[in-house]
Amino acid sequence: MARSGILGFGRLFDSLAASRAEAGPQHVIKTMDAEMGKHVHTCIVPISDYELVVTRDPANVQAILATRSADWDIGENRAESWRPLVGSGVFTSRADEWKHSRALVRPQFAKDQINDLDLLERHVQELFVQLDRHDSTLDSCEKGWTQAFDIQPLFYHMSLDVTTELIYGCSAHSLNPSKRIQLPAGLTQHEAPDCESIGTHMDGGKAWVEARGAMWKYRWLLPTRWFQTHCAAVHKYAQWFVDARLQLGGDYLAMLESKGCAPSHHRFVLLDDLAKTTQDPVQLRSQTLNILTAGRDTTAALISWIVYFLARRGNEGVFGKLRQQVVEQFGPDSAEAITFKALRDGVPYLTAVINETLRMAPVIPLNERVAVRDTVLPRGGGDGSQPMFVPEGRQVLIATYAMGMREDIWGDDAAQYRPERWGEKGGRRVGFEFVPFGGGARQCLGQQFARTMAAYVVVRMLQRYVKMESAEAADAPVRFHHTIENRSGSGVQGHKVLIIGPIHPDPSALDSLRTRFPDLEIVSHTEHFGRSEPPFLLEQWKDVTVAVTFMTLPPTQAEAPNLKYVQLMSAGANHILQDPFFKNSDAMFCTANGVHGPQISEWIIMTYLAFEHSLPHYFENQAKATWDRSRALSAFPEDAVSKTVGILGYGSIGRQTARLANAMGMKVHAYTLHPRPTPESRRDASWSPAGLGDPDGAFPDKWFSGGTPEDLHAFLRSGLDLLVVATPLTNGTQHLLAKREFEVLAEAGRGRTYVSNVARGPVISTDDVIDALEEGLIRGAALDVTDPEPLPDGHRLWGAKNVIITPHVSGASKAYGNRVLAVLGHNLERLVQGRGVANLVNKERGY
Repeated sequence: MARSGILGFGRLFDSLAASRAEAGPQHVIKTMDAEMGKHVHTCIVPISDYELVVTRDPANVQAILATRSADWDIGENRAESWRPLVGSGVFTSRADEWKHSRALVRPQFAKDQINDLDLLERHVQELFVQLDRHDSTLDSCEKGWTQAFDIQPLFYHMSLDVTTELIYGCSAHSLNPSKRIQLPAGLTQHEAPDCESIGTHMDGGKAWVEARGAMWKYRWLLPTRWFQTHCAAVHKYAQWFVDARLQLGGDYLAMLESKGCAPSHHRFVLLDDLAKTTQDPVQLRSQTLNILTAGRDTTAALISWIVYFLARRGNEGVFGKLRQQVVEQFGPDSAEAITFKALRDGVPYLTAVINETLRMAPVIPLNERVAVRDTVLPRGGGDGSQPMFVPEGRQVLIATYAMGMREDIWGDDAAQYRPERWGEKGGRRVGFEFVPFGGGARQCLGQQFARTMAAYVVVRMLQRYVKMESAEAADAPVRFHHTIENRSGSGVQGHKVLIIGPIHPDPSALDSLRTRFPDLEIVSHTEHFGRSEPPFLLEQWKDVTVAVTFMTLPPTQAEAPNLKYVQLMSAGANHILQDPFFKNSDAMFCTANGVHGPQISEWIIMTYLAFEHSLPHYFENQAKATWDRSRALSAFPEDAVSKTVGILGYGSIGRQTARLANAMGMKVHAYTLHPRPTPESRRDASWSPAGLGDPDGAFPDKWFSGGTPEDLHAFLRSGLDLLVVATPLTNGTQHLLAKREFEVLAEAGRGRTYVSNVARGPVISTDDVIDALEEGLIRGAALDVTDPEPLPDGHRLWGAKNVIITPHVSGASKAYGNRVLAVLGHNLERLVQGRGVANLVNKERGY
């Protein structure tokens, strides 16, 4: 091949562009066929000042991996790209160092405990729980079907959960965070492992490894800050377990078991076994991280691809045939009959499906080796059939995917997914044209585990689900999202986020988001409520897929055809309900519910206590330089202890207020529109800062609900010392509190209740609240919102008795922008996981 592009970098840039377009493996075939011809299977590719060999010839692959393997090793480029993330181990080391690593871990993979079906079943059950969240009880679902969702992230979570338990004895529980174990603090010098984000850091680190590998000798051009962040987080995760094992010795498993982890003394744990061979903490960390990375990613990718092809349009016959054989062999929806031997031998068509999937979508579409001495490949010279000289130091790329697409090997239908080919003519015998897990001495040690886990998960899913369908179009191309391993295109790849509005997060928060989602493009534009500098052009909407905004939206979907998700900066959506884009587009809208809870709850408690302790009076005296204690001595303040706060609208603000009130010794009465009779119904699915709010609905002493005046009045009669109004503004809540409601409040004690409104001004009738204050029906009021707003000069409310007024500022906080971005990150994570977003606006209800 000839050199291409400026300074010969054209081929590199073309390859990177193909990877971004999720067509990297196909690009290899397309380029070789176009420039060399379909019958040329080995070629030299010049890039800048170096050359590499690309081959899709099984004879050459056999020589490299087996018959002449002494002449080859993984490249130093690969080793140096990987080492910062996972250290030196069985997949990253070379020569004698590799032999030592192999000797350490190989005996562990010979153990029967690797194929622990009980362990797999426990995590499959967690997978089913997540799948059932998309069940057909939702109105948008056809009866008997789930919603359309991305299942692939769930497989990656499950694989992470299984491999962390197998390797360290303690699962990350990324499928079900509520089951995470509280590991003991102070046991090691490191903090407890970060199970929540370890998968994100692994993916982010691997994305950089991929980029570094693609740039080869020019990898030094890439920035490293984010990469170093990922590496440090991954190391920190593993180091806690390593240090705990070295400190506790034989008591390590007992400690985990005492904390509630699944493994017992009878279960296999890789770290525990390795520590019987070496006490070197760096080796233990590196070897386990090598296995964790390979075990989690390749297995999850394989399961994802199997399910993808089973669900793809045109493969209904494959799904039906496999499901029939699975049910005949193992029965419907039961794990009792499943054994390792039965998985391996009981359903031959299952093995064919796995093999066909690996042929069509090999987990590693490109392998590589470097000649450690001058050597020869059997073919590639002359007309292609002659030996080919390869000098020391020359890199060879083994195009596994391209080899699996060769029609002269696999038949004219090589591009078709057809598992039957593996059973034809007495069963296909394969050689080095099929090396999905490598071959020779360096073939993957965990391939049996990957195949076993994939087979088990597929069997259990086919037992449970009678049909699967792909949500993509029938003629959609197969997309390869290549980040070391080959996964189907999904997640935030190709998404562009526009942040446009008056509130912006810190640069560090943006960096954190980019770290979590390295494929995400983020642009920011400041706009102060209609005034934009520089001007925001309409055409800038065209490639935006996610918008973070207060109220700036495109006029119609035509200007923003790719906009799928709008993250509002506000807790409510009432200000955009009449916006044409909101009403007519199919984009999801999510509020910033939860962002305001900490600061607004503080405002509520602050103004209540300020009134109770007469702070406005003392501020006036201070301004007049007057020392007067008569007010305190004539009317003692009442403690908040044992008082009752009623929260009208038990959302994120109300739940955080309940947390603060509970800490002060107050009783909490909660009012919601819909009944919450069970513990499950009282839980909150909206976003909230970690450790805040009331996610389980545990604080209220009494719950009230209903949509009638009688229901509301029962709540108002319950003896409230503080009434917090935190309900959304809708047609149903306009003037929700008027003259009659203030009279009802007074029935439980005239002048007992202090009213705090942090919702919207029109929820309370302004004239009626003034009258209630003047007549002593209520004790006082704190109003951060008014009707009208802004409150004009001379308005009657300014002079009302016992009222504190602030100009709609209770939600102000330096952390506001960062929290909005946290909601965005939370929802992007949920979308990647195939789960519904939090804080989704119901367009019919308006909130």
